[in-house]
Amino acid sequence: MIRAISAMLCFLLFAASAKAQDNIDKALLMDYFQEQQFDKAIQYLEGTAKVQQANGLALLASAYYQSGQLAQAEKNYKLVLAQDSNHIPALQALGNIARQQKQPAKAFIHFEKLVALRPTNAGYYKQLGQVCENIAGMQDSSFKYMMQSYQLNQKDVTVISSLCAEFIAQKEYGKADSMLKLYMLFDSTQVNILAYLTKTSYLQKDFTTATMYGERLLSMGAVDPMGTIYLAVSYYNLKKYDSCALVYDKMKALAGASPETITYYAGLAYARMKNYERSNQLIQECIDQAKSKSLDSYYATLADNYEQMRQFRKAITYYDTSYYLFKDPMRQYGIGRIYEQHLQDPLNAKKHYKQYVLQAKPENKEEESIHTYVKERIKNL
Repeated sequence: MIRAISAMLCFLLFAASAKAQDNIDKALLMDYFQEQQFDKAIQYLEGTAKVQQANGLALLASAYYQSGQLAQAEKNYKLVLAQDSNHIPALQALGNIARQQKQPAKAFIHFEKLVALRPTNAGYYKQLGQVCENIAGMQDSSFKYMMQSYQLNQKDVTVISSLCAEFIAQKEYGKADSMLKLYMLFDSTQVNILAYLTKTSYLQKDFTTATMYGERLLSMGAVDPMGTIYLAVSYYNLKKYDSCALVYDKMKALAGASPETITYYAGLAYARMKNYERSNQLIQECIDQAKSKSLDSYYATLADNYEQMRQFRKAITYYDTSYYLFKDPMRQYGIGRIYEQHLQDPLNAKKHYKQYVLQAKPENKEEESIHTYVKERIKNL
């Protein structure tokens, strides 16, 4: 972090020597930046030096940016561009600020200018590609810019990963595989590359190669869900059920938990090995993982919507499903209330009310009020 700031500062001070500049104590300012004393740098640049020139304003903007004061940084970088519309650090910083503020279209304008100024800079094309991913209708442009970045620099893992994801989405598995293997010639240690090779090998039904790359991930101690999922499924397809189950154990040891898909295939593998008790344990674990806590609320909302639409049987079905999955007694109350108030079925209303009263443990005044009301209604039904 400090080195990056110092490098940028040196560049700006070097640029300052070629133009009319503010009277800046370069050594003092360098110390402030190296020690990350950005508040002092701001105080000096605004108070003592009273900067007015583009490069001095850029230093002030940088100090604001590094201290997390993005609004002030943006204001001063815009003052820089008003004096020098081609100021590279200002354009870069304004693009970064726009990305941080979730404004990709605004970032695009600054990064596009950088590409125009430096058409052989791979990093600028990558930035353009990344912001285009989040702009409606510009996904094709994202791929184009990423390809231009790759052609200028074939060693950027981020760019390669992005392009491979797109090739896979287009079912161009061979193209992704070739790009990944080319990268492996000079660096075979990157987790993202190994994970994608595991996936592309699997997608091309080369399960043996998929296990080779996947095992390398595990041997590195890498916790990569995508790569290990395709490793487990590849072992299963090769009928190497013990190895498939072992992937689950290794993920539990590495991360304390295993992705649902790996757990499921480990359960299938144990069933193939006729260890049905262990298989059942893992399948139950999958069921538990699939039961999102939010799901109860989703079913309850559906039930309420159908009740408001006067589709009472559907409302009961969703309350019943929610209760079956999560055992919240309030769902029994909801069913009972529909039977009593809408379907005029006191017998079924009483049955569900009793179930509610038996299980409910009121935790607030509203729940206590409902509980009291239901107990009284049971007496009169």
